[in-house]
Amino acid sequence: MGDLVRITEQSLVQRLSPAEAYTIIRQRLGWLAPRWGLRAADVGRLASQTRTSTYGPGEIILPKGVRGDCLGLVVQGQVAVHVGDRASARVVVVLMPGSTFGEMMLAEGLPSSTTLQALTRCEVRFLRRTDIRPLAMERKAEHQTAQRWQLARSALIALAVLSWAMVLIRQPATRQVLAMIPMGLGQWCSEREYDACTQRAWQISANLAPDDPIPLLALGTIYFDSGDIAAAERAFLAAGSLADELAEVHNNLGLIYARQSEHKRAIDEFSTALELEPGAAAIEHNLALSLQALGHYDEAMAHYETALALGGPQTETLVNMAIALYEMDDPAGAVETAERALKYDDALAAAHTVLGAVKLDAQQPEQALPHLQRAVALDWDYGEAQFYLGMAYKALGQVDQAILSLEQSLARAEDELTRVRIRRYLTELYEVQRENPAP
Repeated sequence: MGDLVRITEQSLVQRLSPAEAYTIIRQRLGWLAPRWGLRAADVGRLASQTRTSTYGPGEIILPKGVRGDCLGLVVQGQVAVHVGDRASARVVVVLMPGSTFGEMMLAEGLPSSTTLQALTRCEVRFLRRTDIRPLAMERKAEHQTAQRWQLARSALIALAVLSWAMVLIRQPATRQVLAMIPMGLGQWCSEREYDACTQRAWQISANLAPDDPIPLLALGTIYFDSGDIAAAERAFLAAGSLADELAEVHNNLGLIYARQSEHKRAIDEFSTALELEPGAAAIEHNLALSLQALGHYDEAMAHYETALALGGPQTETLVNMAIALYEMDDPAGAVETAERALKYDDALAAAHTVLGAVKLDAQQPEQALPHLQRAVALDWDYGEAQFYLGMAYKALGQVDQAILSLEQSLARAEDELTRVRIRRYLTELYEVQRENPAP
């Protein structure tokens, strides 16, 4: 695979001490830490969590074009860096103990631009983006919380004054007019994602105007978005008791029942909403999703087509149609629809997953792999993408990568039937791994 490289006797015996390896990883990570908002303690913690992999002479450590998403440190041995295609590849540099690679893969998630190959028996320590992600998300959340609290203090003070004023007011007409103030304040807070302020303001508005369904609908929406489904259902039912003729009430209840996998109830609510407001693209889309979940594919496709014709959410609708067509065993239709969706937005993990799944079913795992790697890079938490990526690696004999992806899929599986299926594949791969341990 290109030019031969002279291996020196010194490089064969040289090995970094654990302290030296820790110091180098910490230094490299320290340069990248500001982009994730990491603290000095975080850097030290991550540097101590690196994992070591061992490679035999001639073994490929990282192929060109693969999204390694990692920072690597050569602890022992020599690693050749090849550029060019396989037929014309040539060695441009040899990494010795203490050398690192992959900074841009770790920072940006970029694919490898070179191929790395072990020239001798090598030990490499890796730090991966998956190790950094939880800490980075935690620090980002802390920063956002601090910013929101600082900006929301004045709004909370205004709400406290308004709450006291509410106690003093007894005239219904005055209360109805006054209710508009916290509704507006809640909208202001909502636009800035100050959820506590939003919820408090709309609750005050609902108390001031108990016969008005609008504050209850607003409250139900914020409860739903925050995951408090029971509170959202109570708010929407209360709004429905005041104005059962509002399509929004039935659409929102349909969303709740769909979230709880009660799709028959959801279909009833969405159908009622459409009777009250014909031609609503979003409701057509929601109804199609619940029909699809129950396997009523022909009806679902009809409502998806209607949603598209009404100018509904094009990318989301097309992606769901592609998934439905795949489930209907129509691979050509699934591919055509997924590609239509990607013309609107190339960053749709589900669309790339459909394309990869179709290739995998056609016994073409090498062609499925790029689509599935792209899907996982776009959405690491998308369990379906992790599952099909694991199956692609399994078909290609890449056991370790297959296990990693299937374990990620197992952690995100939502039903026991899916978990049983994934465990069956993992058990098979664990057995292969035991029979063929890494050198």
